[in-house]
Amino acid sequence: MTESGDDSDSGTLVETLRRRGWCLQQTDELKATVMIQSALSHHTSTLVDSVESELLNADLRSIGAKSLPEPSLLRSSPLSYLHGPKVLQISSVRDISKSSVDDVSRNSGDRRLLRLCLTDGHFEITAIEYSHILSIPDSVAPGTKIRLENKVAVHNGIACLSPKVVTVLGGVVQSLYEEWQMNQKYSGFSRSSLRQLEDRDTGGPPPFVKLQVMQIISLEVVSPLLWLIKLR
Repeated sequence: MTESGDDSDSGTLVETLRRRGWCLQQTDELKATVMIQSALSHHTSTLVDSVESELLNADLRSIGAKSLPEPSLLRSSPLSYLHGPKVLQISSVRDISKSSVDDVSRNSGDRRLLRLCLTDGHFEITAIEYSHILSIPDSVAPGTKIRLENKVAVHNGIACLSPKVVTVLGGVVQSLYEEWQMNQKYSGFSRSSLRQLEDRDTGGPPPFVKLQVMQIISLEVVSPLLWLIKLR
């Protein structure tokens, strides 16, 4: 296949991904992904799916192009809209219906209200789970990709999400996932309990035991007296 043919196929692939909501930079990482998947795929029909599967595990901060408006523009308008399809990456998520202590003690069956921070790799937008979205688990990890569908209302810079306008695509960005796992492991621990856990894991110093000085002194005094009484 000629170089112009390769460029044409690559352009067609990127255009197909764009129609699926991906907004990508023409980076070396993207070109390498397309080249590798093109060599592995035997059918053109499966090539787009193969490339998309790889993109789900990539960080949009490395490969994404701008698809979100500037946050200041969204905040300055009482009501605006984001038009899909638009693939975004979850930067962070928090259930604002409960405190950080409740995050550990309460179960997932309780009513929740998720606040998500979404990014195109350049700009970020805050989104609220306006109505419960079953496809988003309570413990969704940063790096997960979602696609905004149709027309999403944005009130004073905050996007209102519902099942009708969100499709969860998935994906695991390894570096973000590992950091999230570490935060999950230590969430809900106080500073003192973290220190105790650290000492236990690393073989820290033994626990402090208060020295019973008075008890030792009294034994030193009483023992000779008992000896004298026995002599009498």
